[in-house]
Amino acid sequence: MTRLRVSKTCPATGRFCTTIIALLGVMAFSGCGSSSDKKETAPVSGVVTYEGRPVVTGTIMFTPLEGGRPATGELQVDGSYVLQTYGEADGAILGEHKVTITSLNLGGGLPEDAVSEPIPLIPEKYFNDTTSGLTATVREGENSISFDLVDE
Repeated sequence: MTRLRVSKTCPATGRFCTTIIALLGVMAFSGCGSSSDKKETAPVSGVVTYEGRPVVTGTIMFTPLEGGRPATGELQVDGSYVLQTYGEADGAILGEHKVTITSLNLGGGLPEDAVSEPIPLIPEKYFNDTTSGLTATVREGENSISFDLVDE
């Protein structure tokens, strides 16, 4: 058995410091929160288009109206997405959601191709859940939820 050596600079007793260190270790290995904190999710996928064309880059986020962890997905070159909340492709929490979509041109992959300021590829109103006007309902089972964005 390995003994923990307590520094003489510890302001409390050795036993107290040892207990604190042990508790921190248990918390580190147990993760953040328990599985009972997780709300039920259902798979969600879809396609995002802007004026009929696929939105080829960006992110989509579903924020539950009744609280809980938002679900996010990365837009693919064909405009498709798959949401995840707690783990890969697990979808979104069941219920009503506000939806935001962000798509920016950050320039090419090389440093010399970078743009000085990101250029929005869709109207910026979709970047914020209070202005996007987008909502979605996630139900049990597979959910296919697509959005065709327009410039108003």
